[in-house]
Amino acid sequence: MRSIICFIGVFLCLRTTASDSSAICELKDVPGNSNDWIVLQEMSLGCWTNFTSQDGKEVHILKLLSSPGKQTMSELLLTAANPSVVIISSSSAQAILLHDNSAVNIYVTKGTSIIFFQPVGGRPQTHVAPFADSDSEVLEWAAETFGGVTSFTTARDPMTITFTGMKGAQRPSTCDLQPETPADKQFIDLKLTPPSDELKSCYTKHSGEPLHVINIPDGVKIRTVSLHLPSMSKVVLRGPAGTEWTIGDTNGIQLLANNRIILNGLSLPPRRTISDDPREIRQKVLLYYNSTSITSYSEIRLNMSHIQLWIRDSTSSSVSAEVEHTTPAPSSSSVPLQMQLFSSPDYRLPLDPSSKVQSDKRVYAEISSESYGEFSLSIKVSSCWVRSMPVVRKMPFKEEACYIEDCPKRLSFSFEMLQDLPSSSWDLECAVKLCYDSKKFCTNETQVKRSLQVKPYISNQNPCFEFGLSAVLGIAFGGFLIGVLLTGALWFIKIRTGHAVALGMRSTAAELSVLSISGCPCGLTKRQPVPTHPSPSENSSANASIGSTQSTPTSSMA
Repeated sequence: MRSIICFIGVFLCLRTTASDSSAICELKDVPGNSNDWIVLQEMSLGCWTNFTSQDGKEVHILKLLSSPGKQTMSELLLTAANPSVVIISSSSAQAILLHDNSAVNIYVTKGTSIIFFQPVGGRPQTHVAPFADSDSEVLEWAAETFGGVTSFTTARDPMTITFTGMKGAQRPSTCDLQPETPADKQFIDLKLTPPSDELKSCYTKHSGEPLHVINIPDGVKIRTVSLHLPSMSKVVLRGPAGTEWTIGDTNGIQLLANNRIILNGLSLPPRRTISDDPREIRQKVLLYYNSTSITSYSEIRLNMSHIQLWIRDSTSSSVSAEVEHTTPAPSSSSVPLQMQLFSSPDYRLPLDPSSKVQSDKRVYAEISSESYGEFSLSIKVSSCWVRSMPVVRKMPFKEEACYIEDCPKRLSFSFEMLQDLPSSSWDLECAVKLCYDSKKFCTNETQVKRSLQVKPYISNQNPCFEFGLSAVLGIAFGGFLIGVLLTGALWFIKIRTGHAVALGMRSTAAELSVLSISGCPCGLTKRQPVPTHPSPSENSSANASIGSTQSTPTSSMA
């Protein structure tokens, strides 16, 4: 009976363990830390410069590391090396098969236990370097002793270290330690012992949007992960407290994380608490993204302070050679922003880049950025200007209100200052920052730009109406009707009263002249002034003419 109970207990324990490991999918070892959908690469502190001492020698520092339980002999090939000083330090006993070069001087730091072997027998001559507690102390001693440092290389479980004799490209003169991969230095060829059981992963194909989960269990000493992600994907990042994820490729990704994220130079603090239990991870992930399945799940157990990781689209070809030589994910301040111009304040009609904007009209701009899942980022605009080489003008702007959810930054501009400038093609640029958490965390300033065409506004200086053909014909017909009506009215008065009505033609013509086109003060012909005191001859002839004109109808009608 007791044995049966023990058997059932063991069975339940194995079942629980199996369910824990397969809560998301069945994890499998990734040989060489690389397959079709994931690539893991360790990164070590190092640097390299173009330094050469006054006597023409390069100065190289090698820091050798050993994994627990691994005792192998390394091979150091110096036969093709340039005249150099090679300084070796190690935290554990090392056995090195040395291929020597008389132009290379070897230094070993105090406290380093290294046994050299040579294929032809004998022991190489070595020099003793002072004991150093840290990498910076070794760098400082080498710089003071030899005038500078050409390279610093960290190698964990190296199989072979080969100096190729190649010259590096133009580099800084000061050796500042930064995370790097073994492929970064062309003048040193490193072959490291392949890691084992440090990366487990699984992949499930489904028709929905890709959803990737990366889990670094508690107890693993990884601190910085340079991450390369596929575009248009959802990603969950989970690591021990203090882990930092640096992401440079952010094309349409959505993020959920429990650690700090460096996103295009912007530091985003942790917001979630996620344990390393796969069952809890699965529950939170599917609930947050409202999804039914997870595309890939990976666990990383590589005890290195810096690593580099790629998540790839499994539909693409196998991992290319470019991945092996990719430098760490950038942390620059390049921000994925875009500016769209509109012709009205309702922001419904985008402005065609080929259309011309009249300088007296306002232009409305909308600056937007990508969405990163749970991280809501705001946009801060510090200044704007217009540029048309060689002219640059600061452009005042007005912030426009926005009442929709996740609203982009909205501005408006007036281009009246460009009214008298000869150029019509302009680039509108604004200095922008992406900010998180009420502007506490912001990226460095970056520029967002949009081109547009501006045409000057020409006002109408003529206060008169511009008469077309239809207007002229209408006025003429109206004058004809008025004449007919006036004539009819005169005849009617004559018939009813029997008295003739005299019409002063001069005054009437003067009063009606306002209806003539030439009488307009802005017309094409200038109106001639009427003399107020006519000459006597003109007076008499006029009077005679008017008298005869008045007498004629009376006599005829009588």
